Amino acid sequence: MYPMIKCRPDISPHAIMLSQFMSNPAEIHYDALKQLLKYLTSTPAYGIHYWRPTPLADLPAYPLPTLHPDNQAYHSSHSETLHGYVDSDWGTNTPRRNSLTGMVIMYAGGAIGYKTKFQTVIAHSSTEAEFVAACDTAKLILFYRSLMADVGNPQTDATVVYEDNNGALLMANAQQPTRRTRHMEIKHFALLDWVERDLLILHHIPTRNNVADAMTKPLERNLFYRHFDTYMGHRIPDYCNTEHPRDTNGSYSPNPNFILNETPCEQPNHNPHNSP
Repeated sequence: MYPMIKCRPDISPHAIMLSQFMSNPAEIHYDALKQLLKYLTSTPAYGIHYWRPTPLADLPAYPLPTLHPDNQAYHSSHSETLHGYVDSDWGTNTPRRNSLTGMVIMYAGGAIGYKTKFQTVIAHSSTEAEFVAACDTAKLILFYRSLMADVGNPQTDATVVYEDNNGALLMANAQQPTRRTRHMEIKHFALLDWVERDLLILHHIPTRNNVADAMTKPLERNLFYRHFDTYMGHRIPDYCNTEHPRDTNGSYSPNPNFILNETPCEQPNHNPHNSP
């Protein structure tokens, strides 16, 4: 749990799933734990990178990240603002059938907040599960907006939250409950108020491009590393005025001064054959 909380969002759904069986694990759970530990021990240098808009010569010279081969030459399309991704896997928890929420909050090219959690209510549909997940993500984003205002970097525009469920988007913009949502707890409809006050705005994103999808379920290898390189800050954000693109091997030419921070500060050894 410690590496997941500190700097390893890539193991978040697996750690949460395994934690359900701590009191009475079966052999299959031990086998899954061994695979997870094998993945962690083979990738000890993975960490989250954050990017400055322009180089700064007096920054420490951190090693620059390496992309998965399928993701070379890809630049992040987001501006230097807070934005989030949300997803939900409906009815994942077999005994109780509560859904799994996944969220990723991005800033400065990397994830500053992420979470995988089971919802406390039983959703009647995938749309309802996505709506509850969007509300939980919105609460975390409001916290980060407040935090950034306190440190002198207020977010003046509405924070974009990317969601892949059209039904949840329509519910968030309906501004009132419908016949199919009257049974839901009132607290979830705070999302409508935050959208109306222009604190948040929900945008649709294709499921394959939704980074939070990796927080709710296992993915095929290439898609896993596509999201991994995004939330770990391995992609060059578009706002970086860099003149040092990657070479044909997926590595940067030697100018590490765009890196604002990295956790941990070791050279990643990106092995595409390692995945949880």
